[in-house]
Amino acid sequence: MTLKQIVERVQQMHPDMGAQEIVSMVNDAQDEFVTRTKLIEDAVQFDLVVGQRGYGLTDNIMEVKAVDYDGKSIKKLIGRPEVRDLT
Repeated sequence: MTLKQIVERVQQMHPDMGAQEIVSMVNDAQDEFVTRTKLIEDAVQFDLVVGQRGYGLTDNIMEVKAVDYDGKSIKKLIGRPEVRDLT
């Protein structure tokens, strides 16, 4: 089904809705579907800075499944770290 067909079907049931509003709602539904089903996976790579412990992640990252450093897998931390950054 094409986007145009979806818009036409919605407008049959809701004739007061504009095409742009319907497209926006379809995009929102698609984003929510992908987030809930975890259909999209991606790998993110960035450079580390000496002395820096924390790194900001982009908003599109929903879950961190694994962390690798220098080609080796980093084990998941269970419990609290010995040293914590509270800033």
